[in-house]
Amino acid sequence: MDETVHPDDLKAWDAEHQALDDNVRHLVAISAMASANRPAPIADIARRRLGQLEHLSEKTYFVQQTREAILKLSSLVGTPKCINAMASLMGVVGSDSDLATELAKIPILRNSANYDYEQMRARGQELFNSVYGRQATVVENKLRGMYPELAEVVMVDSYGRLLSETRFLDGRDTELCAIGALVPQDVPLQLKSHCLGAVRLGATDEMVQAALHLAKLICTKRP
Repeated sequence: MDETVHPDDLKAWDAEHQALDDNVRHLVAISAMASANRPAPIADIARRRLGQLEHLSEKTYFVQQTREAILKLSSLVGTPKCINAMASLMGVVGSDSDLATELAKIPILRNSANYDYEQMRARGQELFNSVYGRQATVVENKLRGMYPELAEVVMVDSYGRLLSETRFLDGRDTELCAIGALVPQDVPLQLKSHCLGAVRLGATDEMVQAALHLAKLICTKRP
C-alpha cells in the first residue's frame, strides 16, 4: 500500500513543534520516517518544505542538509533503510533540473584528501566526549570491553568521519535528527544519551521535547 502524509498532519506538526526551526522540524520528521523504513512519506515532507522555500540556494541547502541527515543515520538505523530514504528524497529532486544542477556542484565532503586516521580519530573523540559528557570514558571503556574493534569503528568511522562533518548539519541538529531516528527503534538507553547529547551541543529542553514528541507522533500515526 502506498503511504502518504496528509497535509493537515504537516500543518499540525508545524503548530505543535515551534521549538524547532522549519528546516530542522522537517529533518526530524524525515529521520523518524527513515528509521521506521517508511520512505514514501519522505517525498511528501521534502516536497512540502521545498515548496515553502523561495530561492534556489535555500532549496539546495535544505536538500543537502537532508542528504547529510540521512547519511549520518546509517550509523544508527542501517544502510538499507537510508538508501530507501535517499531514493525517496532524490526522486523529488529529480523533477527540478535547476536544483539537481546545483546539488551536483557540491564537492564530496568525505574524500581521501579530507581523511587522516589520527585526525579523524581525534575529531571523533571530541564529538563523542561532547555528546556523552562525564560519561564518555565509561561508555568508551564499555565498548572497548565488548570488542575493541567496535570502539574503534564507533570513534573513527561513526563519530569521526560520519557524524562530526558539520558543514551542512551541525552537531546540535545532528543530535536532534538522532532523536528522531532512535524513537522508532525502542532503544531507551541510546535515546536518553542522545537527548542529553543534544542539550550538551546547544539544544534547549524545548527543542529536545519537540523532537521526541514529533517522532513519537509519526510512529503512532499510520495511514
